[in-house]
Amino acid sequence: MKRLQYFALFVLLLILACGTMPGTAPTATPSPEPTSTFTPMPTSTPTAVPTATINIAATVEAKQTQIANDVLGDLDKVLGDSEIPYKEGHLAWHENKEITVSLSGPDWNAVDVEKKLTASDFILKSDVTWNASGIIVCGAIFRSEPNLDLGKQYQFLYLRLSGLPAWAIEVHEFGRYKNSPTSVQYSSAVNQDNGATNQFIIVAQDEQLTVYINGVRQGKYYDNSRQRTEGSIGFFGFQDSGKGSCKFENSWVWELK
Repeated sequence: MKRLQYFALFVLLLILACGTMPGTAPTATPSPEPTSTFTPMPTSTPTAVPTATINIAATVEAKQTQIANDVLGDLDKVLGDSEIPYKEGHLAWHENKEITVSLSGPDWNAVDVEKKLTASDFILKSDVTWNASGIIVCGAIFRSEPNLDLGKQYQFLYLRLSGLPAWAIEVHEFGRYKNSPTSVQYSSAVNQDNGATNQFIIVAQDEQLTVYINGVRQGKYYDNSRQRTEGSIGFFGFQDSGKGSCKFENSWVWELK
């Protein structure tokens, strides 16, 4: 009996020494849960605000369109009741800045309005201011050969004579007078005072030449010989003595179809 007691005691001690009862599963030691790590959000990059790109070509075109509309408005006032087909034309040249021909008599001087510009049928307009102590001539050259000094050409002339406000259209060649489709015309529309400004509008259509001075129609003239049908355009001045100048402003060429 004592042997059985001793044996049971021995088994119990053995079990206690091993730490588990037979047939009992060992208790699992819980593993620590992984600590979550912080993932930073991507830094937002501000979107650049697009800047407006200036379209230079479109700006220039818009400006030219506005100038053409202004010129067309001026033509409506002067030519609105005429048979001249100006509405079918277009702006060929325009100059806002003044063009001055300075003179120290006896002197003749001319300037191109645009070296590449030539025209056949057109309307030419300018506001001319003359300053001189004596006789002076201010005017425009049209349908000219390239050399404005010597080439064959038509000239429109304002003649500031003593007590005689006059104008004319003449043909010149080699720097000399050849003939005149209009002869000298005297007109009260011309202000001959020193420092006065006179506007001219010349309409050239084939052999027909129509002149307006300060908005007043002077008449239609014909050059049936059609000595020049196309060419360059310029401004000029002439003075026989002393100093003077011809200043041309608000000038443009409107080309007709």
